[in-house]
Amino acid sequence: MTDVVYAAISGEPKLSVYHIDSASGRLGLASEATLSGNPGALATSPDLNYLYAGINVDDRHEIHSFRIERHSGGGLEQIGGIDIGANPCHLSTDNTGRFLLGAYYSDGMATVHPIGTDGVVADPRVQRVDTAPKAHYIQTDAANRYAFVPHVCDANVIFQFGFDEATGVLTPNPTPTASPGTPEGPRHMCFHPNGRFAFSDGEQGSSVTAWSYDSDAGKLTPLQTLSTLPDGWEGDNSCSQIHITPDGRSVYACNRGHHSLAGFRIDAGTGALELIGIFATDPVPRPLTIDPSGRYVYVAGTENRLGAFAIDAGTGGLTPLPSCDTGPVSWVLSARLS
Repeated sequence: MTDVVYAAISGEPKLSVYHIDSASGRLGLASEATLSGNPGALATSPDLNYLYAGINVDDRHEIHSFRIERHSGGGLEQIGGIDIGANPCHLSTDNTGRFLLGAYYSDGMATVHPIGTDGVVADPRVQRVDTAPKAHYIQTDAANRYAFVPHVCDANVIFQFGFDEATGVLTPNPTPTASPGTPEGPRHMCFHPNGRFAFSDGEQGSSVTAWSYDSDAGKLTPLQTLSTLPDGWEGDNSCSQIHITPDGRSVYACNRGHHSLAGFRIDAGTGALELIGIFATDPVPRPLTIDPSGRYVYVAGTENRLGAFAIDAGTGGLTPLPSCDTGPVSWVLSARLS
């Protein structure tokens, strides 16, 4: 069994492959793939045979496709690349692995590109859908029938789309948006493994919102919003990424400003959240991932390293572990390859 962390390193630029020591959570550098430009968002195919990276090459925005050497350490071999014009702030594949979905902050849109049987993202794209300024994330649900695009700042909504897995086409849901109500600014989101709930973090609200999810209608309804900050703390802060443990027991969100991870316990029956604690990190934590075993959290800030935490199996609390010097990290994701 090989659990890995892929880290997009800007400045050099490269994709670094780290193996996770299952006993200690320590990261060991296994391989690197040199890039032609600075990497941003990363995504993997559902079968973990391919990785996709947004790359800025001389002010051109490209998507590069890589084959993952699953049975020989998780190394990466570039197998394709296309110019996509705009800069995606988030990428994901649909659950069939036939389509790559992108969200675009500056352009206020979502796109769908086809993925060939060879694992390479191709042109022409299937679709461009204009949404609203500052789209920040895109994901299909477990059934692959619906897709969701959170928007921060003034829009303050999650766009809801029907998704056709045969064609890759997005269509507006009869209820086209879901709002947390107060101006939280939903930035990223994740679904509970039971499919009944979702959770988003509020960039402007410094918050996490729990949503009930109607999987038949593809509709989110807000249930609860809690602050990610300690009582009485004053200062500038914004949330970045949010991730849920594989068992659905805990969810963690990054605080940029307070420089911490806020952890919440999840009631699997009701979706209700309860604060576990707020745990100090390096300054300005943004890229975040939870390892496939659900035992470790990795998060990067502005200190050119990946911070690591052990997750307490009983409480969900975080204990700091030795960090790993990486260079400036723009994105991280983890995977179990064998």
